[in-house]
Amino acid sequence: MKRLVVFSSILTALLLASLAASSAAEPISRGTKFIPRIIYNDDGFNFLTLGDDLSVKDLRAYLSRLRGTQVDLVAYCVAEGGYVTLYESEIGDPLGTGFSTWSNVKLRRIAHNRERLRAEAGDYIGAVFSILREMRLPVVASIRMNDAHMSSDPKGPLAGQFWKKHPEWRLGAPYGYYASCLNYAVPEVRDYLRRLAREIITKFPDIAGIELDGLRSPFFFKPDEGRKNAPLMTELMRQIRGDLDAAARAKGRGRYLLRVNVPRTLEMALDWGMDVAAWDREGLVDGVSPGCYNADFQPAIETWKKNLSRRVAVNAYINCSPATAMYLSLEQYRAAAANAYGAGADGVYLFNFPCLDELSTLLPRPIGQPAIPPPDFRAQCWHSDFVQTRQALRELGDAAGLARKDKHYLFYMGQSPYRHYTQEAAFIDRAAPIPAELSFRCYHAANAKKATLKLKTVGITTREQFTFNLNGQPVASERIQRLHAPGGRDARIHSIKLEPYSQFVFNLSRNMLCCGENRLAVSLTNKESDLTGKIELLELELLLRY
Repeated sequence: MKRLVVFSSILTALLLASLAASSAAEPISRGTKFIPRIIYNDDGFNFLTLGDDLSVKDLRAYLSRLRGTQVDLVAYCVAEGGYVTLYESEIGDPLGTGFSTWSNVKLRRIAHNRERLRAEAGDYIGAVFSILREMRLPVVASIRMNDAHMSSDPKGPLAGQFWKKHPEWRLGAPYGYYASCLNYAVPEVRDYLRRLAREIITKFPDIAGIELDGLRSPFFFKPDEGRKNAPLMTELMRQIRGDLDAAARAKGRGRYLLRVNVPRTLEMALDWGMDVAAWDREGLVDGVSPGCYNADFQPAIETWKKNLSRRVAVNAYINCSPATAMYLSLEQYRAAAANAYGAGADGVYLFNFPCLDELSTLLPRPIGQPAIPPPDFRAQCWHSDFVQTRQALRELGDAAGLARKDKHYLFYMGQSPYRHYTQEAAFIDRAAPIPAELSFRCYHAANAKKATLKLKTVGITTREQFTFNLNGQPVASERIQRLHAPGGRDARIHSIKLEPYSQFVFNLSRNMLCCGENRLAVSLTNKESDLTGKIELLELELLLRY
């Protein structure tokens, strides 16, 4: 009897430990509501580019890489804003429609593979959804609301007939590259999106719902007309919600999800015509993923959580890239996610995570080698080891677990005005050298064994000198190492060009960092008398080791 009690106790302990370990990464449940921790975005094109003559077997191998991860919702792109579809549509143009000859090898491969999947399985996207259903992995069909890829080739296969036939419905010159995006003030444009969503949910009734990707691209109305036209977008959301509810009733199933990717803050979203607060009041949407397209290590999640009800899940939008031709490492993904959770996010949204495969396709390989899995991309040039990066899918859903894992934060990565948000810039003007202050967030420094801060001062000589204050306290010179690159940085070693710069490396004690907001003040104490202009303060990095 004693042995039985001991065995029972051990079994109970093991069971409790197992439940505790698994629940750390499980989706949150608010009543019966599904709140995903990791939403995994796939652009739909990535698989089609991986090799010639792909099959359903290859597609199954491609999607099977999600097994054993913490991903609990997939957002699979099914339609571009052109409007070109990756599924067999009667409303949009299935990719490759009308093209019998090709001048672009990659686009031909994409269309050819999509057609092969149609011939083998009936529908490429249908095959994707079927395989994910077998894996018991929920999926939403993602529609890019105003993608502008056709801008580069307005007569190419990414430009659908609806877009081609109505140049008068485009946003126009003020938007530059995004001038080709469609104007949602036009009733026919809004109706087109609604009909696509309705067709998708009718054609694929077993999916979890629809995602409207408003960050591809967040321009819907003429300049300064977003707020005025926000009621039009709200009515569109109301109609799509109604269509989804009607489809759910007809099928006798629960509510379909309606998720939207939105600009970084509530105010920015409203500026571009998306009144998310109104959508929430009417119960139109189930979740939003706010972001700024590129990876954001300081997401403004607090404002969303403060102003939206608990019924709307907020997943921080984390792109795979912090800047041009750069991809996040595992430690950088950890840092971005940790800051998202620290700011109150329900989970993370990993945009274009599969695009890591694109670098693998740049590696020569034997012709007979299977396309899936792609060759391992080890650390090269300025890129990290992407074999390690894939581990992020097994970690980022566990907010508590991230607290004690090594992290690498990136701030002030450059002021490239991409999409709707220009990252904050920091500089010192030699003409009036007022100290510059850089703010950055970190929630998990208290338990770190080592904390290292790095900052580049760009466009300077070695004779120009600086002092630093961190959170109101001077940083002692013995904690600072200065490195200098007299030639700056160019495309021979990095995708981002810099003028001659110094990098300051700060060896910090963990009590020098605050939980949450931190501020680094930089003062120019000695300048060159014959140099003018601004000194840029760039690429502030924080590395925590546990």
